Amino acid sequence: MEETIFFNRGNALTSDVDQEELMKKVQIEKDKRGLNEKLVVVQDKSGEYLLFDFSDADSENTSATEFQVKQIIENETSSD
Repeated sequence: MEETIFFNRGNALTSDVDQEELMKKVQIEKDKRGLNEKLVVVQDKSGEYLLFDFSDADSENTSATEFQVKQIIENETSSD
């Protein structure tokens, strides 16, 4: 079951038509931010992948666009 979520496209951290390239950008963003918050990879109707900060989800705004959630990236805590 795919989940839909609404974001304002202007809040995207990055975008790419190639999911593999976008995942490289996700890793860079995780390293830069320290990832205390969740990031989400979504896909629009044209097939473009976008990366958003999950806290930017906005179903109330009339300029928000519906996207299909492809992956949610959360902080991984290691117990070494």
